[in-house]
Amino acid sequence: MEYLFKELVEKAKSNERAAIQEVINRLRPLVCSAIRRCGAGHEWEDLYQEACLVVLECLRDFDPSRGVPFLVYVKKRMYFSLMNAARQRVSAISLDKEIEGHDGDTCTLSDLIVDPQGNVEEAVEKSGEIRRLYSAIGKLSPKQKGIILMHFFYGLKYKDIARLRNSHYKSVLRLKDRALKSLREHLDKV
Repeated sequence: MEYLFKELVEKAKSNERAAIQEVINRLRPLVCSAIRRCGAGHEWEDLYQEACLVVLECLRDFDPSRGVPFLVYVKKRMYFSLMNAARQRVSAISLDKEIEGHDGDTCTLSDLIVDPQGNVEEAVEKSGEIRRLYSAIGKLSPKQKGIILMHFFYGLKYKDIARLRNSHYKSVLRLKDRALKSLREHLDKV
């Protein structure tokens, strides 16, 4: 297969120093282009040396029998290598890093992270209170339990509950009052 720099690449593969240096010099525009595309924000010299190492690896690994021209092979490997290098160099931000707020106070980044669930102690305490409430509701009479569930859990108004139960509005309110009093007594005992 014929490709650009074929003789030069063959000499470089046989470890001729002058040929290796010539390949690197001729590929300098390709290397610079790859660095501009893939290496934003990193040290240019470091990326250039890394790209030259990729060229040397390509000279070592290139197999002309595969039917891929040398320049295509180098270009693909160089872009992938520089992209990976750029990805690995992403600097980590410490949560212990101190920052200054608008008011002049300093705090760490971890102080600014808000737990949407609240803290663990509050969650455990809340779940315990919910269990106590359900236990107390379970001790109510069926009529009282029905009123509490329909109003507080399902959001029905007292007049709608009265209509559903075929009773008077006032009797629903009295039943609700007795249920709440009973709930308070059960919750105070526990």
